[in-house]
Amino acid sequence: MRQPESIIDKFLDIEDPWSLSETERKDLLTGSIIEAAEHHYKNNTVWRKLCDVKNFKPSDINSYDDLNRIPVISTRAFKGGFDLLSVPKEDIVKVHMSSGTSGNRSRVPRDRITLERARKSILKSNAKFRKGDAGYLGMMSPSPEEISDLTIANYAKISLEDYKSYDFFLKLDGGFDPEKVVEKLNSVTDRPVNLGGAPMLILALADYVMKTGNKILTMDENSAVTSGGGFKSAKGDVVDRETFNQIVMKAFNVKEENVRDTYSMSELNGVFNECEHHMKHIPPFFYISIRNPSNLDEEVPLGEEGLPVFIDPLAHSYPGFIIADDIVSIKTGPFEECACGIVGPTFAPKVRRAEGAEEKGCGRHVDELSEQLSN
Repeated sequence: MRQPESIIDKFLDIEDPWSLSETERKDLLTGSIIEAAEHHYKNNTVWRKLCDVKNFKPSDINSYDDLNRIPVISTRAFKGGFDLLSVPKEDIVKVHMSSGTSGNRSRVPRDRITLERARKSILKSNAKFRKGDAGYLGMMSPSPEEISDLTIANYAKISLEDYKSYDFFLKLDGGFDPEKVVEKLNSVTDRPVNLGGAPMLILALADYVMKTGNKILTMDENSAVTSGGGFKSAKGDVVDRETFNQIVMKAFNVKEENVRDTYSMSELNGVFNECEHHMKHIPPFFYISIRNPSNLDEEVPLGEEGLPVFIDPLAHSYPGFIIADDIVSIKTGPFEECACGIVGPTFAPKVRRAEGAEEKGCGRHVDELSEQLSN
């Protein structure tokens, strides 16, 4: 017997969910999260025990204002060997991993339901924030086939569904050849020509172009350069975002509004794309709350920095109730209008990794989870 369609699936099928009224969005998001909470409470031993310790039940959610009460799991739990499955093991079709630049990789189990929801979410977000048509995409990264276990590779593969043509220019066994990249980019006929990938590889291509004068001639006013994966290299080098923008604009002759960055995590089933004002937009399918690192149950006021909590009802195979070890601040409230005209919460452009006391907050969370599960 076929199961009735869930609220989150109906939400995902709306052509432009950003255009819904505040009441409609609240109702759909709250209903989606209640359904997700009921599913995980029933089927996930780890999360149910956490809920019991926190004296929480899904029936405690009576309105949108109750969503910040949902117990959350640190991203570090996905690196710590906890059994976070909410479905039978045989239902898992892919275990995605983070890039592991900090040394330890998250392992996120996804079933077909979760994968399809992530696909719909990503395609809708990309379409909403894309500049012009989806023509050609040159990716400064290995192909998804070469790094098939990484979440970022699979999300890149989803994004490619919209483009007429594309290439991947980093080969795991052959390095990165900027001369061949420029040669290929100057030969493509689909427009606009866009670039994407890790900031450090985009900068490597920019450095080659400026040093040699071998320019990319196919990029036009609708071309965009979109980075993803953070502005820190594996060696620990950090590039300032403003400096990055200026270098990219000069090397590739693109407008600053078309230099974008994307935020996501292996544990989330979507991407948070930037608008032309460099605000990272949280899609309507997610609830976000910024927490005090010293007290993870306490929200900080709008505009103040803290640790982000994401309530992700798209996750079916594991609880998508996540607290990350990044430091962010919300600039646009849940139902306020960004300068770009899109309504919904936004991050400030600057996102940094938690350090010191902030990082200890996430560590304490995992220690508490371990202690609770052992009782």
